[in-house]
Amino acid sequence: MICRILNILLLTFFFHSALGQETLQEIFSQLKSDTVVDAKKKELSKKVEKIVSDSLKKGKSFAPSFNHSEIGKVLSDDNKVCIYSWAFTLSDKSFHYGSVVQTKLRKGSRVEILNIKKTPFLPQPTERIQRGNWYGALYYKIAHVKYRRDSYYILLGWAGYSAITHYKVIDVLKVDGSGRPSFGKQVFKRKGRQTWSRHVFEYNSQGKIALNYDESAKMIVFDHLVPESTMFTDIYSYYGPDFTYDTYVFREGKWFYNDNVDIRNKE
Repeated sequence: MICRILNILLLTFFFHSALGQETLQEIFSQLKSDTVVDAKKKELSKKVEKIVSDSLKKGKSFAPSFNHSEIGKVLSDDNKVCIYSWAFTLSDKSFHYGSVVQTKLRKGSRVEILNIKKTPFLPQPTERIQRGNWYGALYYKIAHVKYRRDSYYILLGWAGYSAITHYKVIDVLKVDGSGRPSFGKQVFKRKGRQTWSRHVFEYNSQGKIALNYDESAKMIVFDHLVPESTMFTDIYSYYGPDFTYDTYVFREGKWFYNDNVDIRNKE
């Protein structure tokens, strides 16, 4: 009798798991369709948020994989923060995003949806951004940084901002004692400028730029971006790499900017 009950429970579990995966597959198929209107796509993304957040809240393991190619996952090196994110295009070829953050607590975990109020936006260098007004991006790297009593996470991300420009971002994720995330912290020291909360690299959408984190050297390395001509200064659809590199190097709790660095000889 007990074995029969266990078999029924197992079958029920696998049925619902398969149903959840099938639902995600169906939703993302519609999100990639050119025939689905923008409002409907945003509703579908909300459904993905619910499926992912509900699964994380009900699950017993931290940072599980959803085994779906459209949902990106980055797990911090201290295994305390996991970010799931996805993107889809709208009718004007701009991008929209969804994301769920799971943070580990002493008992269990906290799950938060990052909300875009109206449309994705380009985050400014000095602003603090709350989870209720997220700018929208796909994160591909998260690294824990600790200096004395200060603790935060460096985030590297990409966003398709419009049909003509994309951007990459170095941001800071802060998690409070209750596991609630926020973005931006003034730790980036620029030459002759105020301290920034993040660094945004906007460039031509047809191009590619490098932005990587060297964990062993505590260094963020990235392409130096310039316009095709000085007449296009501050018109970022004409910006791209000039095959030199800049860096941020961690020192005494801050990230110090250096330009025109020979990264081959950084050691």
